[in-house]
Amino acid sequence: MKKLIGLTLAGIAALAFVSCGSSGGAKGTPYTITGEDNVVGYYTFDEAVEDNEVVDHSGNGLNVYTGALDGSVTVPGKNGDGLQFGGDEYITLEPDVLDGEGFTVAAWVKAAKWNPWARVFDFGNAKPRSDIFLCNDMRAANMLGLCIEGAGDPVVAVRSPIPVPGKWVHIAATFGNGKVAMYLDGKLTQELSTDVTIEEIRADAQGLYIGRSNWPDPMFEGVMDEILVASRVFSAKEIAQVYAGVIAKAE
Repeated sequence: MKKLIGLTLAGIAALAFVSCGSSGGAKGTPYTITGEDNVVGYYTFDEAVEDNEVVDHSGNGLNVYTGALDGSVTVPGKNGDGLQFGGDEYITLEPDVLDGEGFTVAAWVKAAKWNPWARVFDFGNAKPRSDIFLCNDMRAANMLGLCIEGAGDPVVAVRSPIPVPGKWVHIAATFGNGKVAMYLDGKLTQELSTDVTIEEIRADAQGLYIGRSNWPDPMFEGVMDEILVASRVFSAKEIAQVYAGVIAKAE
């Protein structure tokens, strides 16, 4: 019971959503997409991916496209189905995610292995101060890094111990308003200040990728599910709600 569409009694729906274990037993109030909260896209992968098109359940109709040359494959996900990233798969997001004062990216992730520098996401370009990405950060042993960098050393690197391969973990990242932060399983792992702005990322952005780098790095391998992107910074409370589950906007 991952998506509850066309609800009229939000409180009852939320209770039913949590009691059915949408996020594998995560407790708390799920996040409800309202259509006025700057959620750009919500991708559940419960439909077959036909012609490389992934259906958006945010209510915005911003379907996105995958890059697997031999066709995309869905497999059992965290809830329902998820998208298999087999070494040649990635998603290109719409530029709307950079239209606000910051952004949020959240997803259930199960890495088959954490290839060096393999991206969960990468927004920007290989230029100074204009690329932000989340990956196996090889500058620190066994650490997941949310990094802002360009052609030289990282400007900022928010880090957390790398999740165990083969196990589901909810990963969320926020950027904007002078802060960059990472959350694992709904809890803040680290937040740092940065003077890099969304305008700098937006000005030079070439690739807005899930599972692929803007640099010549290895691809992510594993499964992702329930990818949510927003063009604003979610609060810690909202991240905890997304971890508890997402109620899609009526379509």
